[in-house]
Amino acid sequence: MIRLQLSNDGAHAEAARLRDLLEKEGFEVAIDEKSRAGTPTIVVRPADDFLPDPQQVEELKVALRELRNLDIAKSQFLANVSHELRTPLTAIVTYGEILRDGLLGELSSRQREAVLSVISSSRQLLSMIEGILTYARTGARAIELDLSEFHVASVVETAYRMSASLIRKKGISFESATEPDLPLVRGDHDKVVHVLTNLIGNAIEFTPSPGGFVHITAGRWDEDPSWIRIGVRDNGIGIDPGNHEMIFREFSQVDSSPARQYHGTGLGLAIARNFITLHGGRIGVQSEVGEGSLFWFTLPSIEANPR
Repeated sequence: MIRLQLSNDGAHAEAARLRDLLEKEGFEVAIDEKSRAGTPTIVVRPADDFLPDPQQVEELKVALRELRNLDIAKSQFLANVSHELRTPLTAIVTYGEILRDGLLGELSSRQREAVLSVISSSRQLLSMIEGILTYARTGARAIELDLSEFHVASVVETAYRMSASLIRKKGISFESATEPDLPLVRGDHDKVVHVLTNLIGNAIEFTPSPGGFVHITAGRWDEDPSWIRIGVRDNGIGIDPGNHEMIFREFSQVDSSPARQYHGTGLGLAIARNFITLHGGRIGVQSEVGEGSLFWFTLPSIEANPR
């Protein structure tokens, strides 16, 4: 069997698709998951003992170009459709709130209940559309980091405030622990909050009540103490180790059947990985079915050397 090594510098979804294509053609592919800051690139190179066939090399180049063109077209399509959907949904929410507040006349209790359902469902759709738009922008490399220096505790506090209503509604416990005297993080505060809020939201959704908990930890990363590691642990349903890589791929869910209990676009973790990759960090999960999950990611502190 011909052996190739696929070196992936951040374009995880594109690398996965290219790997699948190569494996279908009979190649053995290894993926280097180490990520660095900068423009994501994919490099395919032969192993030391491999003499490439010129025709096969050309076919690989053509396949790679086609994949990139398809990826760009898909991102543009998602952005256009999402933008067109967002406008009428925003209008639905606005008019629903007008009805709810009685500005067009008093509502009966049943009418008010129906209007509140319309508002809630429309906001859920808007949230999903915003996720698709964010994914489309990251896929088109249209997102840049707004770098600043901040305390990791501020990220944890902001993410908690944004998730507090869901935590209270679900009736689960929440705790956070931050190591003292941590150096400032160098990154995009809003995007880090987005990542942590997404992980907390997943933990809330997949954790039973009563008796459920979500614990946040932040401290120096054991592998490189100049980097900060943030973890989100829960005692939810857990994830089979065979699905740990799959859940970070776009539009992927462990249960993708129409009758599945948990819904969503399958983009939250893909977006989170893109944001962390832009920082030069890593994101991962430790989990077993029935034993809860620990999602973690790393960020550079002001002590870290650029990668």
